[in-house]
Amino acid sequence: QHCGAPGLRRADPLPPQPLGHRSRDTARTRGAMESTARGGRGQLLSEADDCGRCLIRLLSRGHAVVSELQRMADALPSALQGEGPDAKRLASVLPDFRVFRDSEGAIDRVASTATLIELDEESRELHERFARRIYRLLGAIRKYHSDLSSFLEDLDRGRFASHSLEEVLRDADGQQLLPEAVALLGTMLLLLDERLPGLARERALVLFYRVTVGSSDEPHDFGDICRLFQDTKRPPEDQLIIRPAGYPEKYFERFPLQRQAVRIVIGHLQTHDIYGAARHYALAEHRSHSLSAQAGLLYTILFFEIGTLESESAAMREIVNRHFGDAWVIAYALGFTADLLVMWAPYTAARQALGATITTQSVKQLLDKHVQRLSDTKWQIANYLVEGALTEERVTTEMSELLSCLRQANTTIRWLLLQPTTLDSKIQAIFKGCAAPKEQVLQALVETALLEDRVHNILKPLVARRAKTLSEQRASAAQNMDDLAVYFSGAHALRRHVRNEDLEAWFRDKQELIDNLKFDSQEDALALGRKVASLVRALKQVQEYHEISQQPQIRHFLDDACVLLEGMVRTVNLSEETLLTITTVADLSYAWKALGAYQQAMYALLAKSPDSVKGLRALFLKLASILQVPLRRIRQAKNSSHYELVSGYYSTRLEQFMSSTLQEIPRLHFGLLAQISECGTAKPGNLGSRINLTELNEYACKSEQSRQNVTLLAQRVALLMRGIWETEVAVLGAIRVEPRVVLLEGLRRELACHIERLLAGLVFAPSSGGGRGGSGGVMCRQDFMGPVLALARKVEAFRSGFEHVQDYLGVSALQLWHQEMGRVMGFLLHVEEHMLLRKRLPPLAAMPRHDRNAPIAFPDSGATGGNGSFISRTANALQMLTDTKSTLGGLCGEWQVASSGEAQLDGQALEVAYRALGQPGFATVCKYLGFLVCGWMRKLFRFIAANLSSELRGMLVKLVTEGNGAGGSADDARMLRSAAQRLLSTSGPVMDILAEIGRLQLLRRRLHGMLQLHAQLHVPVALEALRALDGAGLMEAGELAENDDEALPSVRNYAGDDGPSLEDMMLRFHQRLASASEGVGLGNPLRQFYKTIPEGTSVEGLDALLACGIIVAAKSEGKSSASSGKVSSSGTSRFGWHFRRSDRSGAAAAAEGDHAEGGSSAIASRGEQLAALAAGLATLLQHLPKAQTEGLLTVLGIYLGGLCQEKAFGKEQLWSDGAHLIDFLECLLELLGLPREHLAGFVPQGLLDLWHVH
Repeated sequence: QHCGAPGLRRADPLPPQPLGHRSRDTARTRGAMESTARGGRGQLLSEADDCGRCLIRLLSRGHAVVSELQRMADALPSALQGEGPDAKRLASVLPDFRVFRDSEGAIDRVASTATLIELDEESRELHERFARRIYRLLGAIRKYHSDLSSFLEDLDRGRFASHSLEEVLRDADGQQLLPEAVALLGTMLLLLDERLPGLARERALVLFYRVTVGSSDEPHDFGDICRLFQDTKRPPEDQLIIRPAGYPEKYFERFPLQRQAVRIVIGHLQTHDIYGAARHYALAEHRSHSLSAQAGLLYTILFFEIGTLESESAAMREIVNRHFGDAWVIAYALGFTADLLVMWAPYTAARQALGATITTQSVKQLLDKHVQRLSDTKWQIANYLVEGALTEERVTTEMSELLSCLRQANTTIRWLLLQPTTLDSKIQAIFKGCAAPKEQVLQALVETALLEDRVHNILKPLVARRAKTLSEQRASAAQNMDDLAVYFSGAHALRRHVRNEDLEAWFRDKQELIDNLKFDSQEDALALGRKVASLVRALKQVQEYHEISQQPQIRHFLDDACVLLEGMVRTVNLSEETLLTITTVADLSYAWKALGAYQQAMYALLAKSPDSVKGLRALFLKLASILQVPLRRIRQAKNSSHYELVSGYYSTRLEQFMSSTLQEIPRLHFGLLAQISECGTAKPGNLGSRINLTELNEYACKSEQSRQNVTLLAQRVALLMRGIWETEVAVLGAIRVEPRVVLLEGLRRELACHIERLLAGLVFAPSSGGGRGGSGGVMCRQDFMGPVLALARKVEAFRSGFEHVQDYLGVSALQLWHQEMGRVMGFLLHVEEHMLLRKRLPPLAAMPRHDRNAPIAFPDSGATGGNGSFISRTANALQMLTDTKSTLGGLCGEWQVASSGEAQLDGQALEVAYRALGQPGFATVCKYLGFLVCGWMRKLFRFIAANLSSELRGMLVKLVTEGNGAGGSADDARMLRSAAQRLLSTSGPVMDILAEIGRLQLLRRRLHGMLQLHAQLHVPVALEALRALDGAGLMEAGELAENDDEALPSVRNYAGDDGPSLEDMMLRFHQRLASASEGVGLGNPLRQFYKTIPEGTSVEGLDALLACGIIVAAKSEGKSSASSGKVSSSGTSRFGWHFRRSDRSGAAAAAEGDHAEGGSSAIASRGEQLAALAAGLATLLQHLPKAQTEGLLTVLGIYLGGLCQEKAFGKEQLWSDGAHLIDFLECLLELLGLPREHLAGFVPQGLLDLWHVH
């Protein structure tokens, strides 16, 4: 799944050649050549040999298990490790094995309360899949041990015909396979304990038991798995020196193997060179490096036979002197290292053998020697890497010197990479005092990898065409002899008096000898050198004859022939063995973990020298050697599924390491972009309409300096890009990596991080004192405008600088900006949605738009309180600006301060916010407000269900049924007013929630308007097309396309029979259409559904309850009660949703109204005062059956009729309440999309007109 990223292509599942770098061309003959070099021929892997096939299949499965173990360790949830924010919260529902040892029934009490049940469900959702995977993994390790034990037992009992343990170890392949199989079990155990800690295993197993017990998935071997893999109390890596007694031998004792077999394998490794690697290292001082592969096998196998480590001093002295004489930190498997001074410290024989060899004085001498050797080899490599210095002739001529240089460089680098990682304090002090700096070691490693890459690229074609080259050289040399023979025959056209029969015969004889040179077999190749040496000696001697020495052209022919003959000797010496030596010497699999500490040095190298990208590419190709061992065994087993599993994991890790290192280049780019964005040239300031000469001159000088700064910065960007453009494609295992694509992905990640940092800086601080917005702690207009305007300026400056250098980067800056802005905001919205509706963070791995190489922080650096990102902070700021306690408006998309009528939130403020956040930001904030509406709707229906008893419902239904319709009496009005006061404890909170919902809906409608306006200005054609699609009714068109006329084509002819159904396609299409429409503001928030209400579940009497709340809301309240924010005796709500009576004079209100849009006073508009409540009520009624709306209007119609009757009896103080109620109803009908005439069905039209007249 990781190999489907852009620019990465997976190789064939099981190619005939091994994947990687140089091993691709040499490993085909590697096994045969190793067997030949050791004097034996491997027969164990033949198709007819059951013993060999069984062993190689076991190894293939083991390598697949190890790769799965590493993959699971990389994805280990933090809660199972006991780390991270969720660990403490979920600890009670993630117990370890102690729950099995506690009293009976303890496992059932893990989730015994409502809180624990909720936590348990969350834990299962997050960890159940991983718990099942870890159980299967542990079962696979257990099965590997069982199969290996059975194999050794069958081998000992002679169940494999013609095979015994000794016979297998005498076989060239068997002496490798059998130790590898035993060591692989030890590797599994060590890696399992290091990568998947014991407590994490126990928690996962307990969870697995709880989810499978009593089901068909309940395993029968769960007890054995728990016993084998319980916690070993292994300490962290840096504390292994104080590990518990008996570790790891007691851990290995859980997986016993046949002791005699283990001892024989140890003895064979002790005395033999099973890989024949010594032939690649000519010097004795390189012995520990040549035997490093089998030294790692010995390290793990010795834990199965702990007696050798403890008491067999002679054997341990031989093992240490041969394998660990100058290296005590070893790589035992796939780059994982072990410090023998720590791991063998508890064992007497091993400790004494190491102590006699590894002393502070010997370490100091070794360190000085390797530091000096590093300096010498760097100088040699630098000479070879001079541009144009490394030619085919030089490579073939100086092959011995090149191989010696590569051996010295690689052995020195290996020692300096591994040995300083020791945990021994005395030796650490030595390295801290005089060790080579990491930068020097890395530089040497990169240059060595680059030299190996160039030598390999030169040798590869030479070896491939060796036979053809030899034939051409032989033919050319023979032709030279023929030309000279013709010359001395006297038949030459230009010189007829030079006949010399003796020389003619001599050259004919040499021509015949050259033509008879053969190089097909090994014997011919060995004899070729002697024959060529004799011929060259003869050709040089003949030049001493007077007749030849006086003719330069003949000497030139003879020199050419000598060069060709010597070239034949050099060419015949080129073989697969040479390439195999380079591959073996260049192995870097031991540094898989060690190079992690050098990543900062790699960053510094890239910053210092952009051309070093080529060297790092060679380094990553060199690191791909980690794939050789596991893939070679899997390929021999011919198991394609294991091949894909193993190569996919390691190749992906290599690609990730390469991408994370090259990510420094985009980081450097964006550092330069930040400087460009600060220069005035990126966006020059505007000159005034009038300017004097002095100011103009200053402006020109300043502008010139800014242009120079931008030019220099742009040049640095271009230099950084040059290394990427000149770097070739790299094949890392099974993945093809294109540096340009890696750069593009790096730019995306870095741009996303930069956008995240910009948005994290958007923080709103409400005024602490009084202001235009109200008293202390209230958000005012300036509190909102200040941060938003600052962000807008930063965004515009940075985007302008990005566009300035886009040609150097080879990308479309604007397109990349919008894509990454949308990705960051989509990710943050997804997290905010979970936090808002589910009250917890989702798992990162399951989140869309998550990139673990460039994770987006949540909560971000600007988080305050419960606001995790800019989305919730911006939404909260908008809510504070439109607080119904202190503001009015909303119907027209603008809000004013209630006390002064000044603009609080209007088009100007929203335009600045749009500049800062753009279309994705506005759409994201709008969606978040929608999620808030969903939360309030849930709260509303929960409150109604909890507080509307059956008795109260009956009373409300009676209010509706006992009224006299539109001709309501004064008694009906009094009865409704009395009921409204009695129900205030229930209707009041309902009105509060509806006012909050309405406020959010009005905000969403205003934001939708801004989105639609900008879409109309910038992409009018696309907007019209989207609007046409939105209203076309494509679902009906799709249904009509499915006709019964067979003569007409069906939609299925174009969709395909094997694809999704037409209904599914149309559903996905409409979902995408709805998302796109909402992104440009085409949707109407008041028409959307925020909660599903099943048919027939509508609450009876809810219409009457809402009507009672509206009756209270329509009453005029004084200023003091309306702005208090608390429920008073008259029913004033804490949200301030009551109609307010202005306490200012009409003249003052009219004067302030002149500044408002349309020239009307904000406070004088009675409809604006209850806008939030009307919008909230309209949203609720959209979710209810039509009968509820009709019932609401019926009750209010009865009340209005009763008010008219009360007016007739002289109660004129209630007449204004009716006018307020009619204004509210007209606003409600408009929001519901109903005409005003609809109200005439419940209130007589004449009465409505009469109220408007008065």
